Amino acid sequence: AKRQAAAENLKEQQQKREDQIKEAIRLKQEQQQAAKKSQQQKSTPQQKPQSRVNIKDQLSRAAKDYSRRETSFNEGTEHQFAKPVEFIKRDIEVPEMIQVGELAKLMFIKGGEVVKVLMSLGVAASINDSIDQETGILVAEELGHNGIALNDSSVEDEIIGSINYSDTPKSRAPVITVMGHVDHGKTTLLDFIRKTKVVDGEAGGITQHIGAYQVPVGDSVITFIDTPGHAAFSSMRARGANTTDVVILVVAANDGVMPQTEEAINHARAAGVSIVVAINKMDLQGADIERIKGDLAAKDLTPEDWGGNIQMVPVSALKGDGVDKLLEAVILESELLELKAHYEGQAQGVVIESELDKFRGAVATLLVQNGTLKVGDMVVCGSAVGKVKSIIGSDGSKLKSAEPSFAVEILGLSSVPDAGETFQVVKNDKEAREIASFRESKLKDRKVLKQRDESLGNIFESMGQSDKKVLNVILKSDVAGTSEAIVAALADIGNDDASIKVVASGVGGISESDANLALATDSIILGFNVRTDNAAKKVVEAEELALSYHSIIYELIDEVKARLSGLLDPIIKEEIVGTAEVLEVFNSPKFGQVAGCMVIEGSILKSKPVRVLRDDVVIHQGELDSLRRFKDDVGEVKSGTECGVGIKNYKDIRPGDKVEVFDRKEEAQTI
Repeated sequence: AKRQAAAENLKEQQQKREDQIKEAIRLKQEQQQAAKKSQQQKSTPQQKPQSRVNIKDQLSRAAKDYSRRETSFNEGTEHQFAKPVEFIKRDIEVPEMIQVGELAKLMFIKGGEVVKVLMSLGVAASINDSIDQETGILVAEELGHNGIALNDSSVEDEIIGSINYSDTPKSRAPVITVMGHVDHGKTTLLDFIRKTKVVDGEAGGITQHIGAYQVPVGDSVITFIDTPGHAAFSSMRARGANTTDVVILVVAANDGVMPQTEEAINHARAAGVSIVVAINKMDLQGADIERIKGDLAAKDLTPEDWGGNIQMVPVSALKGDGVDKLLEAVILESELLELKAHYEGQAQGVVIESELDKFRGAVATLLVQNGTLKVGDMVVCGSAVGKVKSIIGSDGSKLKSAEPSFAVEILGLSSVPDAGETFQVVKNDKEAREIASFRESKLKDRKVLKQRDESLGNIFESMGQSDKKVLNVILKSDVAGTSEAIVAALADIGNDDASIKVVASGVGGISESDANLALATDSIILGFNVRTDNAAKKVVEAEELALSYHSIIYELIDEVKARLSGLLDPIIKEEIVGTAEVLEVFNSPKFGQVAGCMVIEGSILKSKPVRVLRDDVVIHQGELDSLRRFKDDVGEVKSGTECGVGIKNYKDIRPGDKVEVFDRKEEAQTI
């Protein structure tokens, strides 16, 4: 029975296996047929059922296909479109100030490209920042375009450009500047010519700020502009030359051509001004006129009697000898120049000097160059405007008008104009305000640009010179020209370790706001011919601020140099006191290692620091533990004497080493 049951079970399993094989064969055949049918369907395109045509979709699809196409029309067709591939060089007109983004638009490029060029030029600016004209032109040229400077003065051109002079130009008086080296007698000469004593009133005998004076010479009048003789006033001298027809160059016969003499010659040449030389102090011992002529000839100023075209007149400013001949030479020189000006119409000229008077307000000294200035005229001086309330002549008299070549003081301006600014009379208050507003806007742009550049410069400077000492200064002066010149002089003071930073400068007395600014910025306050008001004095005393008054330029500069020098760390200098050579080395139970030495140079002092040298290389620096001469402790052993030396905390000394005693001394640095 068991055998029969096993046989039936085996038969059932065989049947199941056969059924599984048949099912697998069937499934494989179905898969093959399905794959073959799918392949036939792919190779034979099926027709889509017809649907309703959407015209709008077809037009939209066609428009997209047209915009994406890369091919152009075939050659020979009426219309052709091609993408430009060549660089187009353009003329880029750059105004005085322009935004980076606007400059990029002018060149049809992205603003980022301009920013990259600026970075390569060392200028950090964003797309919305403004850059000056010079930088803009440089960027345009770096990108392959032609940079053209655009005069952004449309408002001024429209108003001032419309001013025409209908009268015929007439002869005018010459404007003379007297220049020369300090102490060569420049102011003494001008004083003698004017016949009024101003030299004694000048602090230290040095002219502190520019003055202008009319001097009658026969039937003519000469306008003299006096410029200071000190080197610090080079900017004032340069401005004087730019308003001048003839320069009288004063050279001392007993001294010769000096640095300020050469500087005056350079200013006159740069301004295209004629030169007449006054060889002064001819009456003093050691005067050598021919030597002076030779020195000047070496500077391309050849005298007439040497075949040149420069008039040279020997004079004595103190006695007045030769002064008349000098004035005749000036008149002759001016006649050769054929100086002329318009006398009718709106006046224009230049600001010689300006100040803020406590009682009169803003005061400006003007040199009229064309037209006639009258009381009641509306004047524009830089960004300052106002109606002329009073005209004051060089002799202090009140005038109703001033003609060309006259230098006068005027009252009535809204603010103190900068010396060197041009002035212009306009028709009415509206025109004056428009010009002043336009100039003020440009001035603000320049200030923003300057502040940005200065802050960037300070960042880069601080990266490399974090320990640099800076003396902050607040300067107040009586007149603008002097303030300008002192600031220029302060800029030249300093070195790599210390410098001057003028936090603020201005015209007028020292106010409470000046004192508070000094407190906030840790600045010293310098007053030149001005004083503090009561409110400022209280702040200065309460906060113990550094304040000093000056009336002589030398003293002011010397004080600033001394204060700046005081900020510098002292210089440590080392001096070798003596040298001893180690002959033998001993080990003492009481003193440890002792070096037997011979002093070969100077003296060995126990109180001074020492170095140990081996083969001329310093291997240890420290101090002496003991210094003995035989059995005695001594403080000093002189040259040619033997001694025993113990060095504190050092046990590696060997025969042949040298013990060098030195001393450290501090020396104050000076600027």
